[in-house]
Amino acid sequence: MEFEGRIQRVLPVRSGTSQRGEWKALPFVFEYFEHETDRYPDSVVLETFDTKVIENLKEGMKVKCGFSHRIREYEGKVYNELRLYKIESVRSLQQPSPQPRQAPFYAQTAPENTNREEIDDLPF
Repeated sequence: MEFEGRIQRVLPVRSGTSQRGEWKALPFVFEYFEHETDRYPDSVVLETFDTKVIENLKEGMKVKCGFSHRIREYEGKVYNELRLYKIESVRSLQQPSPQPRQAPFYAQTAPENTNREEIDDLPF
């Protein structure tokens, strides 16, 4: 699943040593809307081990996260697990699209055979 959202909160970095060596992980709260019509956002805690992301992740950033969910069993108990497989800055994804040049508002002229009242869109 991939969603655009924002980093609501960055949690403290976790670190340790495993059989493969030292590791660092940065958990963070990701806030997103699952459907465009949703009124309130969903939030999940995701975690990244990527050192570039750990150094650059800030609260309030708009990002696109891809994550999957799994369950795992440990010592007879079952746990939900969310695995982050992709994170990108939304700013880097948005390429400015060329906009057609328009004449300034004052240079646009009204059609000759219309009333001034029909053109005026002010509420008063």
